Amino acid sequence: MSIDRVVAAIDFGTYGTGYAWAVVDPRIRHKADRAINDRDDWPDATGASSSPKTLTALLLRDEKVLAWGHSAARLRAELETRWHREDVRAMEEDRPSATERERARHRYYYGLKMSLRQRDDPARNRTGLTDDLGDPTELISAYLAEVVKAALADITRDGQNPASGIRWCLTVPAIWSERSMDRMRRAAVAAGLPEDPARLLLVPEPDAAALYCDVVGTTAETDDKGTPRPGLLRPGMRFLVLDCGGGTADLVSYRIGTDGSIEQLCRPSGGPFGAEYTTQGRGGFLRKALALRFGGAVDFDGLYLTHADQFAELAAAWERGRDSFTVEQQSPLVVDFPPRLYASLGGTADARQGDTVVLPVGEVRAILESVVGPILGKVDEQLARWDHPPDPEGAGDAAFLVGGLARSPYLRRRLEDHLQGRIPLRTPPRPERAVLFGAVHYCYDPTLLRARRARYTYGCGCDLPFTDGDDPALAFTDDTGERKSHNRFLRFVEADEKVPVDREVRQRLLPTTTEQTTIQFDFYSTEEQDGRYVSDPGMEQVGTVEISLEGAMHLPRTQRNVDVFMKFGEADIQVRAVNVTTGAAQATTLGFDSVR
Repeated sequence: MSIDRVVAAIDFGTYGTGYAWAVVDPRIRHKADRAINDRDDWPDATGASSSPKTLTALLLRDEKVLAWGHSAARLRAELETRWHREDVRAMEEDRPSATERERARHRYYYGLKMSLRQRDDPARNRTGLTDDLGDPTELISAYLAEVVKAALADITRDGQNPASGIRWCLTVPAIWSERSMDRMRRAAVAAGLPEDPARLLLVPEPDAAALYCDVVGTTAETDDKGTPRPGLLRPGMRFLVLDCGGGTADLVSYRIGTDGSIEQLCRPSGGPFGAEYTTQGRGGFLRKALALRFGGAVDFDGLYLTHADQFAELAAAWERGRDSFTVEQQSPLVVDFPPRLYASLGGTADARQGDTVVLPVGEVRAILESVVGPILGKVDEQLARWDHPPDPEGAGDAAFLVGGLARSPYLRRRLEDHLQGRIPLRTPPRPERAVLFGAVHYCYDPTLLRARRARYTYGCGCDLPFTDGDDPALAFTDDTGERKSHNRFLRFVEADEKVPVDREVRQRLLPTTTEQTTIQFDFYSTEEQDGRYVSDPGMEQVGTVEISLEGAMHLPRTQRNVDVFMKFGEADIQVRAVNVTTGAAQATTLGFDSVR
């Protein structure tokens, strides 16, 4: 990695996406001294405050990118307004409208990331996001290609940082499966990022946030004068990261090592409980609150097309109110309502005051609790996995709230009350930058994260010696007379097992028959720790690798050894099989869609 002059991170989110980078400088001794650059002046962004992210939106025309980010939403709104006016004129003039064909040439996508969730996710079809696209890899690749071009333009602007000298990092939700991560990596590579896993790192979002919290809160380092840096984190301390973003809420617990590194305490948890579900989810403001006022007969999807700009304005007004709403608030939440959209919805006089919609306190709380309630449940689940309960009077355990939803005083207060007497809740500076800046720190020095916890039990299918209790129907006798069982599950690592970064687990295996010239190993994951057969309930095939026995066929079958390695600790899991006789190897990354 010595050739890397710049480390760059892309935080690809459900609501928004941003990038940041830092020049690698070996003279910098302390993590907190790294100069991280990001972008906060996105074209067509609305609102007065700067943001490290632009909208994760894509507008296509004839399957080619017409606009992306905030610009995609703005242009789409302009086009829909223009087409709507043409439709009205055509109706008034009693002639066909010419907009149908033009509309068909355009496609707008938002919330692409959530389509990478597993197909059996029960929450997948309960949102108003564009989150059920089947395989969105090509669309995500098209969007990321625009982000990469913009990032490269900034990083290489002064001519000092060539593109070939950049190591990249891409953030992913901790709750994603290996299959989702594999699809994300393939989309990134197709977008122009390096194919080499050493030059394109994946980091779970809460891991990145944890590194950010470690940097901004550490007391283990001193400045050049020997003065301790201010902060709250100390070696041996445990802390919980709640990363509440636009699409997901991810929760992971960590411990700080004596050398300033961090390791996971237990398996991550979380779910689709992000800020966007309060806005566009089935139980959110744009769907539930408006339906209560304007009735289920309203064609919301049709109006969303013809009044896209005004729906965006309405959503922004709701989110401003949401991010100022408090637990103690007794007064209704007043949301500015675009007059033309109100007229199109056909509301009644008691549903508005002027150009506003008035939301009673109970209704706002119900919308917020649709995500806050599940988050609190995941907090309890995470703390219950700690090796011993948090001690607010002892080692100084803490919880950190990060992500875009961390701006919500309602969420913060509910968490504080829920954690009262157990663990203090803290919000680091600029929590919306935590994942992005933490990803840069990880890309700068991946060794800062020493160990993770395996989310699943991983292993491969193979033939193993028969023992009492095996299903006799799966038993056979090999050419040496030993009794074996087919389709057994050979474990490499167990769920919740501590897995040091870069750890590689080896198993030595043999072909089943003398005639075999290749061996195919199918890999599986399961939430169970003691799976016995690959056909057991809950087993999911997540990858396959085939190795040739060429060069070993002259040996007896019992000497045609193949070493199978699984490398854990990274966001995605690497697998390789080695012909011991010749040293030939075949590698793969778990998560192939082709195994479905």
